[in-house]
Amino acid sequence: MIGQTICSIVILAAIFWLAFNLEVREMGLGANLNALMIVLGGTLGATLIAYPMTKLLWTVQLIKRSFTHRDEIHSTIRTIANIAHIYRTKGIRALEQEGNRLPSGLLKTGIELIAYRYTRDKIEQVLHKEALCTYSKYETSFKILYNMARLAPALGLAGTVVNLIRIFGHISNPQFLIGYMAIALLSTFYGVVLANICFVPLSNKLREFMDQEVLQMDMIHEGILDLYDREPPRAIHYKLETLASSMETSARRPIRPQLVLRPPYEQPVEIKT
Repeated sequence: MIGQTICSIVILAAIFWLAFNLEVREMGLGANLNALMIVLGGTLGATLIAYPMTKLLWTVQLIKRSFTHRDEIHSTIRTIANIAHIYRTKGIRALEQEGNRLPSGLLKTGIELIAYRYTRDKIEQVLHKEALCTYSKYETSFKILYNMARLAPALGLAGTVVNLIRIFGHISNPQFLIGYMAIALLSTFYGVVLANICFVPLSNKLREFMDQEVLQMDMIHEGILDLYDREPPRAIHYKLETLASSMETSARRPIRPQLVLRPPYEQPVEIKT
């Protein structure tokens, strides 16, 4: 992380050194690239100072998932009901085999805990902690996009100030004024555009994806506990469908594991009932 921070500072220093020294005499490709270098390069560099590269790559993957994600809540409910039927009719060995076929995630973890004969309280505790850990990763990605949306206009303003300084330094040479003025205006333009057309919509898309994931984790949590209690499959299916519908119509407020959606810079906390 220290090496990444040093590299990011060097990159930022290089960006502003180039911004003060590159000569652009007219409006065109050079002016656009110069403005983008200041705004986009500066935003990425400043973000890399605050967050490790692994979290940025995770954020990119999460954004991709948010666009390709399908509503899997009802599919998850059917899967839990089918597993409940297998558990009631064939026993715990069949349940363990079904768990091995599932992809990694909260549902697989819960079924494995039942197969390993953990107590109900221990299962609930482990599922709750894993759900909070997953949500914390999502929240970090949201914060990254939120901070980038704040940084882009600030870097655009910085680019404008840099090139206004250069204008005053070449006030006696009019041939340079057009190029510097173009970069000054384009820097502000790109800062506003990247913040409001790129980073803010992406953060909102990610927040919607997070809400869906919290709802699905709630369904899995309830379903695993019902599996442990050997509830009838039809009763589990009806209960989870009812909970899903009620939470979707009540601003998707989570019931279990009681993950509280907080504004940026606040961590999710557990509500004790």
